[in-house]
Amino acid sequence: MKRSVRLLSLLAAILLLLAACSTAEEAEPAPEGGGEDVITEPALEEPTEPAADTDADTDADADASAQSILEVAQDNPQLSQLVQAIEAAGLTDALEQAGPLTVFAPNDEAFAKLDQSDLTALLTDPASLGDRLQYHVVEGSLPSSELTDGEALTTAEGSELMVSVDGSTIMVGDAEVVQADIQAGNGVIHVIDTVLEP
Repeated sequence: MKRSVRLLSLLAAILLLLAACSTAEEAEPAPEGGGEDVITEPALEEPTEPAADTDADTDADADASAQSILEVAQDNPQLSQLVQAIEAAGLTDALEQAGPLTVFAPNDEAFAKLDQSDLTALLTDPASLGDRLQYHVVEGSLPSSELTDGEALTTAEGSELMVSVDGSTIMVGDAEVVQADIQAGNGVIHVIDTVLEP
């Protein structure tokens, strides 16, 4: 009887020992497998999303800067009168293909300030209109940061255009730059509030 009890006790101890070992072996790989899942999944997701956004931004910038000065003006609702004048003067090819150029572009409000009979006369006289428009064009691409107070710019028409800078206010002749640095593939546009006169 005593021998049976001892055998049973010994057998129970062996079984407990085996059970403890097998539990430790099974539990040991679980954290490794779990650790791999946690580390691997975010590493695949994180780099891909920002890269896609960067590509999209780059493509949008490239599309905008690939347009010519004329195309940028045509897409700007503030410049519809200027586009009409450019077409009437026969300057569309120059603003599509030439460059780099800086254009001081009068907005529609600037054209509205003109006497309408004078504007009508200009639109029916392509040579005079062309000269007037070329007074708004300077050779080279000049961002607003490069326009300096007291500078005299030589226009495509041949006359000089004076620049004055006071803080953030930029004037060319008697016109104020109301929107600066609109980029185009062949230059830059600065929108002004007055039609310039040589």
